[in-house]
Amino acid sequence: MAFLFWDFLRQKMTELFIVAAERSGDELGAALIHALNKSQSELSITGIGGQSMAEAGVPSQMDINGLNILGFVEALKNYAFVLRKVRKSTDIILKSSPDAVILIDSWGFMVRVAERLKASGFKGKIIKYVAPQVWAMRSGRSKILARSVDMLLSIQPMDAPYFERHGLKTIYVGNPVFDTDFSSEQGERIKTKFKLESRPLLSVWFGSRPSEIITIAADLKQTILTLKEAFPNLVVCIPVVESIKNHLAPYIAELKQVEGIHIIDEADKLAVMAASTAALACSGTVTSQLAAFGVPTVVAYRLNALTYFVAKKIFKPNHISIVNIAAERELMPEFVQSDVTPPILSKAVSEYLESAKARDLASQALLAQTRLMGAGSGQKASEKAAQAILAAL
Repeated sequence: MAFLFWDFLRQKMTELFIVAAERSGDELGAALIHALNKSQSELSITGIGGQSMAEAGVPSQMDINGLNILGFVEALKNYAFVLRKVRKSTDIILKSSPDAVILIDSWGFMVRVAERLKASGFKGKIIKYVAPQVWAMRSGRSKILARSVDMLLSIQPMDAPYFERHGLKTIYVGNPVFDTDFSSEQGERIKTKFKLESRPLLSVWFGSRPSEIITIAADLKQTILTLKEAFPNLVVCIPVVESIKNHLAPYIAELKQVEGIHIIDEADKLAVMAASTAALACSGTVTSQLAAFGVPTVVAYRLNALTYFVAKKIFKPNHISIVNIAAERELMPEFVQSDVTPPILSKAVSEYLESAKARDLASQALLAQTRLMGAGSGQKASEKAAQAILAAL
């Protein structure tokens, strides 16, 4: 009797399977899970992801460690590993047989999952959340995605034409980066903790992928030491992502011994942003968040030499940060490849530490641009995404 009851209940519920393969996707997945649970109670959500999704009530059915891969060369080196994970994840999804699977970001991995699901006769809807940036490079990926999934949830307003021309239903839900509470009050706890009344705070963001640590961490470390020597009163906070803690350990070991340099848990990252006088960041999602807080930020990025050579040939925009790309000008100074050196980076950061006028001009420009991009606009992207998913079913 009990079996029949649960079987009946299962038939009444909508079953979703959410897949995230790296940290940023995991956070998007967690926000989506919360929004879905608020929208409709009769849902069964399972998935593959990380800590954030687990904390949202969806523990991962597969270990995603090692899938946060960036770059052509790095992808080739890990190709066999990725294919094994593709096979394993699709087998788990097919066994679960959900009404829909939501594949978040991570273009290379997710398109292979989608293709294998289609080839295996999967009957549910396949929904991609976050489009590959075809407006920046490799526009041919729009056609590949259109034949691999049933619907696209876009976070950039320029995405839709590239995919709709191939018949893929595309819904713009807004950028989830700007769903965050960007109020400056969040920083009061950090200001009190580190006695920042008369001391500037520099936050440094090393990135969230092992490949980024390999290419950039040594230069960021030396830049911090150079700035501490020039500004003895400077407080430095370094929030560390759990997924790269072991990779970063050799670089921060020396920094931890210096007075005024603090290694911060990732959970406090928004409070650190809100309290920052200036920031030095590896290019990524964090730069958009810093911009929404109005933090004057210097951006640094370096790729494997071969990956950079290929990317330079096909990358269309003149900038690498989304905020700069959207503004079509450099609101955040960017330094790439050979320009990522301690003297160059420390000079750029010093300009913000020394000049209140420079900080104010940068902050106002960043706040204005991120408001145009949706920061503080009302309904969250995750809520719009949840509504689109449920409507599609």
